[in-house]
Amino acid sequence: MKSRLPVAALGVLLAALAGLLAWAVEAPLLAVAVAAVLGLVLGVVLGQALMWLRSSAGRVARIEHSTSKRLEEMRTIAERRHEILFRATREARERGAAAEREAKSAASALPSVRKALEQQRGDLRDMRLTLIDKVDDQVVLLEDYIQLMRLVPMSLPMPRPGTWAASEDLLLWLAGYVLERRPRTVVDLGSGQSSVWMAAAMRTAGYDGRVIGVDHDEIFAQGTRELARRQGVQDWLTVIHAPLREQEIGGRAVRWYDLDALTDIEGIDLMSIDGPPGQGTSHARWPALPALHDRLSAEAVVVLDDMIRRDEHEILDDWTARFPDFTVERLDFEKGAAIMRRQSRA
Repeated sequence: MKSRLPVAALGVLLAALAGLLAWAVEAPLLAVAVAAVLGLVLGVVLGQALMWLRSSAGRVARIEHSTSKRLEEMRTIAERRHEILFRATREARERGAAAEREAKSAASALPSVRKALEQQRGDLRDMRLTLIDKVDDQVVLLEDYIQLMRLVPMSLPMPRPGTWAASEDLLLWLAGYVLERRPRTVVDLGSGQSSVWMAAAMRTAGYDGRVIGVDHDEIFAQGTRELARRQGVQDWLTVIHAPLREQEIGGRAVRWYDLDALTDIEGIDLMSIDGPPGQGTSHARWPALPALHDRLSAEAVVVLDDMIRRDEHEILDDWTARFPDFTVERLDFEKGAAIMRRQSRA
């Protein structure tokens, strides 16, 4: 209603002015009325036009305001997106640089990594082969022990060979030598299972031989005697307790079995050397051959155990130089062994 009042007021005003103008010129009353009506119509038209122009100007102002506000919002959004994009680009560039550095570091470390992997593969292969060899060795030792028990029956179980005692392969060789060659006098330096097995082999072969076990420790000597008694071979085995003492043998000051305890030993056909223990003494078993060489029979055989040790290698080298009447055969046993055979003087 309020929006139409200015239009009506303008029409009335123009109608009044037209009527007054017609009356002023003394126009007839009808002309005054027509002038008033025309003024009214013109006023209404002009008022309406003014109202439309005003309304249009308001709409334009509102559109401009809305557009300006929208543009400002879009500018703000664009700035935020630009900032986000800039930050993301910078972070991507930093990550790319870090990745490039890591790639270069990895590339430089690759040869060493490849070498380490190859070394690890080699170590694993060596471990596998070593394990296979050890398993094979244990199988061979088991087979030797089974064969030993079949050739030389025992009435009671025997202690486990190996470690400090002679290994199964050497025990089988010693028992086999006794069964085949029938030596009359066997000396076992370092008494133990080997002494009992050789005595049992003499019993199995059925001949009148004698094994002389020598030990520096009375407790170990008594243990060997008891083991021989339990297996029923005490008639073929004598164990001598010969403590270690300082003495001179072969021109050297040595610590070895007391020779006074060994005076009755003569005519040795087979001598097995597995003692005495080193006990911090270098070449502890060296005196054996110089001390008993003259008591060996014409075709005696000397067996040196533990040839996997450097001391025994050096001992064997010295013996072969001192006693050229022996030939040497090295056996690939678990702990290594050397067989020295005396050549006949015939």
